Amino acid sequence: MTDRSLFEKFLSVVSQMSVLSSHQTNLDRLLQGILPHCAITEKQSLAARHWSLQMPLTHGCNVGTLKVILQSEALLSQAVVGKRIGAAEALMGTTDDVFFYLGTFAYPTTECGFLFVHSLEHDHSGKGVATPFDSGAFASRVPAPAPYLDGVDFVRNHELPVPEYRQLLAALISHYAATPQAYLQNVEAFACHCLEQRLHPFGISGGDRRTSTFEVRIPQRVPLQPPHLLAVFVKNGHEKQIAELSSLHALGVRIERYSADPDQVDSFYAIRESCINFIEEYINS
Repeated sequence: MTDRSLFEKFLSVVSQMSVLSSHQTNLDRLLQGILPHCAITEKQSLAARHWSLQMPLTHGCNVGTLKVILQSEALLSQAVVGKRIGAAEALMGTTDDVFFYLGTFAYPTTECGFLFVHSLEHDHSGKGVATPFDSGAFASRVPAPAPYLDGVDFVRNHELPVPEYRQLLAALISHYAATPQAYLQNVEAFACHCLEQRLHPFGISGGDRRTSTFEVRIPQRVPLQPPHLLAVFVKNGHEKQIAELSSLHALGVRIERYSADPDQVDSFYAIRESCINFIEEYINS
């Protein structure tokens, strides 16, 4: 290795350490900003921590994209695939990331998708990034709360280390959800366990459930393999049309079938409900 290569590698390591430090600083600041409305019991605190540590990750798509992903045997970033780069991802600098939501599916056109257990994050510790909302929403659709100048500034100041961001998840479940189950089922309905309604903890107004759902980004490529990949969700009957699903099933990946009307909107709510039931069973098992 040449001196130039060694120097470039050194600069890369220094840059990565600086980013990790800023993410930890963000996490510390956001944790300090979570203000309790009522005191919680030890039992409630333990339940919040348990759910925060066990909450799985999901990646949704439509049927056509599912077939392409299965043929690739991995989830790939836009940059790796070489597809047209989205405007939101280009602005946020996330074109080389694979995106997940924490908890159930949140994107409104989801027809099918993948569910990964929390251990996936440990394989990407120090590399993954989380935000307590969908970063792309702040490219144009949702205004950044004051005092942030724009969406990019807001996102950068809320980027968190993976998997340490789950400390913030535990705090939100403790103080901004009536129960852990309520958080999973209706993440945007912020309320104390006494049922007193609360404002968005990060000052966001506008958008849909995605502005209240954690986003987790992992660089470049995530293989479709157990033990991290736990389940694939498909509409009842579609599994017969997708041969690659049988290979995953043979590896121990669960193929979860759900029933829904032909209308795609109804499909989203059906797959979302199926995923919620699956997650509740998984966490409580």
